[in-house]
Amino acid sequence: MKTQAFVISISLFFCAEASAVRVVTCDKPDSDYIAAKFSSGAFVQANEIEKAFPRGSLKHSEICEVRNELIMDGLAFTLYKPESDKKKYISVYNGLDGSSQLYGPFK
Repeated sequence: MKTQAFVISISLFFCAEASAVRVVTCDKPDSDYIAAKFSSGAFVQANEIEKAFPRGSLKHSEICEVRNELIMDGLAFTLYKPESDKKKYISVYNGLDGSSQLYGPFK
């Protein structure tokens, strides 16, 4: 009985700590913004940054993703647009090698 109570308490603790992150597909203006940055060559080493957005620090309206399911190049782009600092950041995920890099800040 004590073991069952312990397991239930632990599972409730982990359920309370777990939260799903909802990332939506970018709308047309945000997709065009990412495409423009990509085509202009903004994703270079000079624009790489080390920044982390702590879990839960951004609202779901401040994050969107662009992924092309038709062209399986392995790239996925995530646009972060925190309302607090009015700058945008773009994360590029390379599905072929599992690497990810953040670029920005962009105006």
